[in-house]
Amino acid sequence: MKEKLTIGEMAKLRGVTSETLRHYDRIGLFKPQLVDPHSGYRYYSIFQYEILGTIKELRQLRMTTDEIREYLNERNFSKSLDIMKTKHEELVSNLKELNELEENIREKIAYLEQVERESELQKVIFRKMKSRQLLTLHEKINDNFELCYGVLNLENMLTEKTPILATNRLGIIIEETNLKSERFEEPSTIFIVAKNTEDIPNTYQITIPGGLFACIRYNGELLSSRSESLRKILRYLKTNSYQITGDALQIMHLDITITDKPNEITFEIQVPVRKV
Repeated sequence: MKEKLTIGEMAKLRGVTSETLRHYDRIGLFKPQLVDPHSGYRYYSIFQYEILGTIKELRQLRMTTDEIREYLNERNFSKSLDIMKTKHEELVSNLKELNELEENIREKIAYLEQVERESELQKVIFRKMKSRQLLTLHEKINDNFELCYGVLNLENMLTEKTPILATNRLGIIIEETNLKSERFEEPSTIFIVAKNTEDIPNTYQITIPGGLFACIRYNGELLSSRSESLRKILRYLKTNSYQITGDALQIMHLDITITDKPNEITFEIQVPVRKV
């Protein structure tokens, strides 16, 4: 045991790197206490171990070097307690944000795994769905230019973390009258399925009642692909005595947030129906 420690010895004792200590020395955060008058070598004192340990722990609390310098400067009980409280509030806020992000990513992975299992296209299937709350600007979209700004404005209303990435929540409303009369190329209203509407004005919200939906998936972004799928589902409903009961939804199933391969981009059409 000795009082004077080289940079390597102090680094090893405290489980940090020599470069970390050199950095702390350069910025004046933690400097060697002893300098050999003959060789100019700089040494740490073993009695500095506690300060270095405190710095190491404060770094684990995600404190910046400026915050650590403030913490170490003229320490007293009241000041240290206040700094600790402030840092704790920040950590709780970050933890809440990380938990929300983890939950969203977990849901997205489950959704994509479901997509992988249910890859069949151009097949009419029926699903029971719960009521959904949609966010919409109530504006008809005439071209891709308006679509870009419409989606941007809707996404800016959301407060979630990674809300749209890898989710089937963005789509357009196909009005019942246009669907029944096969006017498939009429301008449509875009929407996002809402998860949290607490801070969003009611004027931007509409409710899609729960119930039975006839669904069909298709890939590709051509209007002809959508028209073909809509005609197919209309023929199926007519043949099997189903009645359309409201506006249909066309939802992005897999989009450019997941793939840049055109043959993998997929939409799902959902038509509310009842058996006649």
